[in-house]
Amino acid sequence: MKKLLVIGQTPPPYHGQALMTERLIKAKLPGIKIYFIRLAFSKDIHNIGKAGFKKVFHLLEVIARGIYISLRYNVNTIYYMPAGPNRTPVFRDMAILGILRRFIPASIFHFRAAGLSDFIQSQPSWFHSLAYWVYRYPNAAIQLSSLNPADGKYFKAKNTYILPNGLEDQAEGMLSSSSNEASTNNNIVHILFVGMLSESKGVKVLLEAINLLKDENVKLHIVGEFTSAEFEQETKHFCKKNKLDGIVLWEGVLHGKDKWEKYLHADIFCFPSFYESESFGNVVVEAMMFKLPVVASNWRGIPDIVVDGTTGWLVPPRDVEATANKLRMLIQNPLLRKQMGEAGRQRYLEKYRLEIFLTNMHKILLTESQA
Repeated sequence: MKKLLVIGQTPPPYHGQALMTERLIKAKLPGIKIYFIRLAFSKDIHNIGKAGFKKVFHLLEVIARGIYISLRYNVNTIYYMPAGPNRTPVFRDMAILGILRRFIPASIFHFRAAGLSDFIQSQPSWFHSLAYWVYRYPNAAIQLSSLNPADGKYFKAKNTYILPNGLEDQAEGMLSSSSNEASTNNNIVHILFVGMLSESKGVKVLLEAINLLKDENVKLHIVGEFTSAEFEQETKHFCKKNKLDGIVLWEGVLHGKDKWEKYLHADIFCFPSFYESESFGNVVVEAMMFKLPVVASNWRGIPDIVVDGTTGWLVPPRDVEATANKLRMLIQNPLLRKQMGEAGRQRYLEKYRLEIFLTNMHKILLTESQA
């Protein structure tokens, strides 16, 4: 039996990395015993990436528990998901890994947040040198897409694996009881965005695109939590100024059935992200699962998911006009929406089911974990 210390976030707050960690620790992985330490630095989206005194005490607790588990249960491999390009969580990683890697000989880094290597290289020499020393030479690096920055290669991982995420099929039963056809309510076309509400997730780009589509009979449903009160005020002022209040619907944070219902009753999914840590885009897979055509940015790992012209359209990051044009094409062509949605559902079934991910993940962990 191989033993693995997993250190990571689980909900709340709800975001892709936390949900994937939860799936991993709940999975049945024969031959592997998982010891889990939950990172609970942030209770909500607003608090992610920010420093605080309580976080310092929690950091010390995580390190102490890691040392205890490694010594008490003779755990020889640590599985860790390094932070993205943000100095505060990188400092956290440096403290945790800088100490625990002295006790635990083997390490597997899963780069769910992309761009760490680029960020570290942009920092002052003292920070760059210290960070590189902490992260260097992992036994294995797992990346979600070959299109993401080569973090594993930069830190000289012995082995690098490309493994896209996989998700439970939440749509199967719901689609069988619903036609999922274009809305018959006055022929309104419902566009959906799901994700963290920040500028780099493309929220402003989407709102400006919708402003160009006011001549179309559309509704935009935005699901998620604002990262700051300032950005919330800015975006809602834009909607009021441009008379979008009846078109843009702020749905707030939704989980479970409430969230899946939004996918089920939408016609198009739009995800114009250029987020600094973007590596994949679970919400894009969720949309394809529900037979939604996708308009998304050509950014990081997203083009690995969306087949341009087949399951949706890829547009340049930050390009409002291109986003609006592709949305308009889908708004005006129900048959195209259906064809792209069907192709997206098929691609999900072939590549992004949870069973596929867990099978491949199990193989990697068995290969890279030390007994």
